[in-house]
Amino acid sequence: MPYGPPPGDGNPYSSGGAYGAPPPPPPGQPGYGYPSAPPPEQPYGYPQQAAGYGYGYPQQGPADGLTCRFCGGYPAVNATVRGHQGLILAYRMLRMTGPFCRTCGTATVRDMSARTLVQGWWSLVSWLLTPITLLANLVPHNRFQRLQPPVPGSHGPQLDPGVPLTRRPHIAMLLVPVSLAVTLVLASTGVLGPGKHGTGTDPIIAAPSPSASSFSYTPAPPPAFPSPTFTMPAVPSITLPPVTTPSDPADAPDSVDTAKAGDCLRNENGPAGETTDTHPKVSVLPCTDTKAQYKVIYKYPATSDEKVCEKQPKSDSWYTRTYTNFPALNYVLCLKKLK
Repeated sequence: MPYGPPPGDGNPYSSGGAYGAPPPPPPGQPGYGYPSAPPPEQPYGYPQQAAGYGYGYPQQGPADGLTCRFCGGYPAVNATVRGHQGLILAYRMLRMTGPFCRTCGTATVRDMSARTLVQGWWSLVSWLLTPITLLANLVPHNRFQRLQPPVPGSHGPQLDPGVPLTRRPHIAMLLVPVSLAVTLVLASTGVLGPGKHGTGTDPIIAAPSPSASSFSYTPAPPPAFPSPTFTMPAVPSITLPPVTTPSDPADAPDSVDTAKAGDCLRNENGPAGETTDTHPKVSVLPCTDTKAQYKVIYKYPATSDEKVCEKQPKSDSWYTRTYTNFPALNYVLCLKKLK
């Protein structure tokens, strides 16, 4: 070699590089382009979320546990919507208790208020109770409007709110009390009958004659008509009985309406040896009570078809409740007979 042997033992590669050059430091050590080890590679796309809050995990339920009685959506609020019917010689007060979501609650207020406008004027006391009922429904209506749009539930479809009450033909029934009030005011002021101006005496009319003599004429006063008077019948006083709280849930009327999955029932009128009872008297009992006969497996609202219980394999009995005026309140309880 013209320039002499390479340093070392003569092997140009014995020291890790050509002609004794020191080998490069391994990656991740100072002096090789990074002051420290490079950071781990981040995954492509959106960062991963904590378990239970990302996509693909089930949504959380309502914090207060309230769901709509019709559709099962939330958020929901407990409220009572009222109605009134005048029956000429009697009257009937109606009410529907929640919880309601925003959509179903608005639909219930509009429906029951519209029925009250048409059916609520036809008794003596209804002239006072109908306006009170309509004003009382403003309280639950305002509570429903403050709720957020509901999350769809699993009980059934949401009720259709329809158009507002002021755009329905039922609002024209407000002319009934208004027209009666105007008639009473006009009759009391004498506008509908003759007034005092028709009871006076006209002045004497003198007319000259062709001759020198003269004559006078005094017309007879017109007959006086008495003004008609209207006397409204006295409004009877109503004394409601004191509200009592039953000590046993079975003593409460229609306590089965509050039954839900997991509750136990008893039929007081259950005929021995028969499988169908057309006039049951069902009450809710604790499942620890020895008198309990059935356990609620599932509740289907807004229906009266008992065939829906075929979807529940654990069910061997059913209970159906129907409402003639409000089909939306119908429900079916799928039951399992206790041993």
